[in-house]
Amino acid sequence: MIKVNSFLNTFDIVVLAAGKGSRMKSRTVSKPMHLLNGITLIEYLLFHLPIKYFNNKIVVVSPNYEDIQSKINNIDNKFIYAVQNNPKGTGDALFQALKNLKSKYVLVVNADAPLITQSSYLNLMKNHENKKLTLSLIQDNLTDTIPGDYGIIEKSNDGNIKSIQEKSRNHYEFNNDNSLQFNVGVYCFDVNWLQDCLPSLTTHSNGEKYITDLVEIAYKQGFNIGTSYPKNSDESFGINDNYELSLANNIARMRKNKQLMTKGVVIVDPNSTYIDYNSDVEEGTIIYPGTHIKGKSIIGKDCKIGPNSELDDSIIGNNSIINNSIVTKSKLGKQVHVGPFSHVRQFTDIKDNVFIGTNVEIKNSTIDSKSKLGHYCYIGDSVIGQLVNIGAGTVTCNFDGDKKHKTNIKSKAFIGSGTMIIAPIIINEGAKIGAGSVLTQDVQKYSLVYGVPAKKIRNLR
Repeated sequence: MIKVNSFLNTFDIVVLAAGKGSRMKSRTVSKPMHLLNGITLIEYLLFHLPIKYFNNKIVVVSPNYEDIQSKINNIDNKFIYAVQNNPKGTGDALFQALKNLKSKYVLVVNADAPLITQSSYLNLMKNHENKKLTLSLIQDNLTDTIPGDYGIIEKSNDGNIKSIQEKSRNHYEFNNDNSLQFNVGVYCFDVNWLQDCLPSLTTHSNGEKYITDLVEIAYKQGFNIGTSYPKNSDESFGINDNYELSLANNIARMRKNKQLMTKGVVIVDPNSTYIDYNSDVEEGTIIYPGTHIKGKSIIGKDCKIGPNSELDDSIIGNNSIINNSIVTKSKLGKQVHVGPFSHVRQFTDIKDNVFIGTNVEIKNSTIDSKSKLGHYCYIGDSVIGQLVNIGAGTVTCNFDGDKKHKTNIKSKAFIGSGTMIIAPIIINEGAKIGAGSVLTQDVQKYSLVYGVPAKKIRNLR
């Protein structure tokens, strides 16, 4: 555990998030808004930053930044937005934030390097503050397994960092001797020094200014450059294109799976299981291969999910089974069985002990406890009471070509297989419908109806 009290109130933070993501070939989504483990890059970054320890919080954005702002404000609404109107490099981006820096030091991070953990940030900040450094950064060892090109750290004969060189990895041979380090893109600066030096950065031939040039300036001024390593090697991963985004997603996904398995979730095949960052699964639940749990889904204890199931923004109660099925924006109670090959669509509320068979589709409906839906049913825009039994192949015909209509099936009703229920309609308590019927009118309590169209046969009581 890192104690942070010693450097509280000494740091501001700048998040560089003005990247357009041109190498990701996206015409509509800026780079920080691409998804990592089900949330945006900017959200993933902020969730791992020690945000509460910073005095002033600045994010550098490109124009038309409303989408990024909405994500950031949901996490922390005290960020100041500095706009980089033209993409003139990281040095120019940091310059846009300069006037908002008020503390002694500043931590500078990049939105396209979101995998760094809070522990690694705190290590860098603690070392920087304790040694009263002018500039420090996170470095890592360069190997042939790390994709992409990174700024290579060059050192003087006495081991001090003197510059960062932007060279292609093809320039180097890898001997796995840890002789080459690369710049991860996370920095701490003395703010007074930064305010003096940043405006004088040289503009390169491509019209851009680079933060990395500050390293050489500090070295020539006689300052030692502080360094630290990330806690884990997978933290250093930067994202510049869709291929690197896919690799980063693999890292983030395995982190999530490990977190859940540590607390008692059984994930049979972590390599084929996708659980979004904001989803949660309780202990004792088994996740079978090919399952994707998305959004802010919550899975209770001792459930069985999968194989090949998809849950999206849904709540699943304890001891439930979701077998080869899809549940979207719905709530399921305890001991609910779904599938295989069924689809519970949005705005559905299923109470405890409900059984849903094979190839069933349910949409915008409420199903009360201990009811059963047989195979190959379609239930839409319906309210179904307790202890209702709906036979295989039953369809609620809820759409007349213009409007949706409600079906209301009261408790203890029995619907025979292959029944067509033409909404709007009420099937009252204890009614029984013969197989193959077509219902066009309300059905009385404890009555037996049958036929096409269905007619009352007799009273059951």
